Amino acid sequence: MTQRRLCLLSLPLLALCLLLSSCGRGEPVRHLASDVSLVIQGQSTRADVEMALGPPDESRIGTDGREEWIYREVHRSLLRKTPYVGGHLGDQEEEVVVVTFEGDRVRTCVYRVDGEDRTETESP
Repeated sequence: MTQRRLCLLSLPLLALCLLLSSCGRGEPVRHLASDVSLVIQGQSTRADVEMALGPPDESRIGTDGREEWIYREVHRSLLRKTPYVGGHLGDQEEEVVVVTFEGDRVRTCVYRVDGEDRTETESP
């Protein structure tokens, strides 16, 4: 009976270990809303931006000839993630950060959220 009790007690521990072992796999998580505060206009360099935000999702030359790095992060509600019908259900919002460089320094850094509520802020 003691061996059976030990076996029953170890099952939840084993399940917890299996559950935790699956954590941490997959893509690294970005938090653009907080990480963008590490970018300081006029002071941060390209290396600083890459350290804070990672490599850009897109890089382009803007209309004024300056290089822009674009970062995007899409957040979908649980209903939106539903297979087959998710595109018609739930909410989705996209965080976008556009960093413009003048030489090696950050000229502007704009953060916005596209979705139901739209906000736009510039870092100081």
